[in-house]
Formats: sequence, C-alpha cells, structure tokens
Amino acid sequence: MRIGVFCTYENHERDFARCFDMQTRYVQHAEALGIDEAWVAEHHFDPDAVSPSILTLLAYLAGVTSRIRLGSAAVLIAFRNPIQVAEDVATIDILSKGRFDFGVAKGGPFALQNKHFLAGADHSRDMTLEALGLVNRLLYQDHVSFTGEYYQVSDVTITPKPLQRPIPTFLATTTPGAIRHAARNDLGVMAAPPYPLSRVLDIIETYREASGPGVDPRLTLARFFYTAPTREEALAEAVPFIRRFAERIGGIFRAQAGAPNVPFDEAAIIEHSLIGSFDEIGEKIVELHRRTGLRSLLLKPASLDAEKNFRALDDFARLIRPRLPVAESAPKALEAAR
Repeated sequence: MRIGVFCTYENHERDFARCFDMQTRYVQHAEALGIDEAWVAEHHFDPDAVSPSILTLLAYLAGVTSRIRLGSAAVLIAFRNPIQVAEDVATIDILSKGRFDFGVAKGGPFALQNKHFLAGADHSRDMTLEALGLVNRLLYQDHVSFTGEYYQVSDVTITPKPLQRPIPTFLATTTPGAIRHAARNDLGVMAAPPYPLSRVLDIIETYREASGPGVDPRLTLARFFYTAPTREEALAEAVPFIRRFAERIGGIFRAQAGAPNVPFDEAAIIEHSLIGSFDEIGEKIVELHRRTGLRSLLLKPASLDAEKNFRALDDFARLIRPRLPVAESAPKALEAAR
C-alpha cells in the first residue's frame, strides 16, 4: 500500500497567495518525509478550494519536487478540449520525469460548472468517457482520426509524447456503469473522502464482476485525516474543519436533483475518516487495507490550522506508517499500475 496526500488548496484565510504557498510547502514536506504520492483536486468557483487550474498546478509541483509521484484527482475532462488535455498531460509527464498519474472525473453535481463549461449534467458522464478514450489515443498514437457523439478530430498528431507508455490512468466514480467501463479498459478507480466503506466495497465488487476472475481494481482512496496522542485531541482539532466542509459541500449536494446519496453530517464523515489517536488510526488503516486491498491511501488534512496539518503528517510518518503494510517501490508500483 502506497501513502499519498490529497490536495484541495484549502483557502480558509481568503489569501490566494498564502494558500498556494502553503499547499506547495505541504507537498514538498510530504516528499521529504518519504510520502509516495501527492494528488491535486479540481474545483471551480469555490473560494474555499482554489484549484481550478489543476494541470498548471501539477506542472508547477513537478518543478519543485523530484521524487514524489503527482496525480490529478481529478481532471474534469468534459470541461476541456481533449487535444489540449493530451498535450498538457504529456508535458507534465515529461516535466516530472515520468512521475505523473492521470485521474479523470465528470465533475459535480455542481450546477455552475455544468452551466458555464457547457457540459450538462445529463450527458457529462458520456462526454467524460468519450473524451478519455480520445485523449488516450492522442497520447500514444499518431495521425489520430475520431468521430464520436461529442468530439471529432481528423489526422491529429500531438507533440510532445509522454515518457510513460502508458501513463497510469484512474477514473474517479461510484457509478456502476463508469466502474464497469474502468474495468473493461484497465483503468484504476478513485474514491473521494466522504464515501463510506460500504460504498467503496460496492465499487470493488462491481469492478471485479466486470473485469473477470482474479482482477482487482487499482483503488486509490482519499480520507480526511488528523491524528493526535488521544482521540479527544484529534477530534477537537478536526471537528471545526469537518463541520465547515459538511455545511459547504453538503448543502450544494442536497440542493441538486440527482446528487448521489452521500452522508454529509459530521458524525458520518468522522466515522469514515482517519481521525483519532495514533494507535486507533494505525489499526484502522491496517483493517481498511485488509478489506479493500487498496493500492494507495491519500490523506486529506483536516485542521483549519495549516501548521498543525504539517505536524500531523510528521506524526503519521514517524509513529503510524512503520506499522503499515510495506509500500511497493516506485518502479514496482508503476508496473502494477500499468
């Protein structure tokens, strides 16, 4: 099992420059601690999570790190031109010297995104899957011609081409049809922090049913994280963050028709998070790995105080990680991801 950090560019102080600086420092600190991966989320029109230019951020992180793998969690590909996505992805893979993992998602349900990017919620999933297929052809083939329902290209050859052939690719989804698509196309799957273990197990089962006997998803799972010497101390620090998240995101989800049934009350989020004492979180991660066989666990820091998130990651690396199943080396992990 590999360990990563999940970066949403939290902007609690409403200071964009400080937000970007702190997130960059956090990724660099994670690399110094031996953390394996750093994944960046894509959000739009949200002053609390300022990572709309996800590929720009990842290109910058590629230049200020040297070892940690970098991932998109995830590119909202239906909102972009597939040719430009392919060019940007190949460029980031080169800049990072082959350290890039490519995660995609349809986005939502956030009505403003669908409205302003001209990708209606009723067809954004189909656009996502079609665009991803086109991007993958553009990355590795020359003279690509394609006619789909949403995208058409004729005799296109992009440059540059990526170092990795192929780049490990993941689909962030809990929709059975999209999970089956991932299984049929040898894609990994990703799950976001609030989803309960029962839903994660459903993803795994659906993937296995579609992929055939003995084939498990390359599961990357994000979880809210904060640890301290006692559970009480951890909760005292994390609950204000969780409350703010639940109020902000839960309200958006509940207000929109067709939104997934995700519990956004504080107690449910805490139950499905990694918040507690060092011993408690160590045991919880071991059990999570036993039940899911997850490829990567991404830690989403859950304090409103950025410096305390640094210290919590220090504690994790020093006191918890040595108890966990040993991560594969980077070359082996890359081969497994392929």
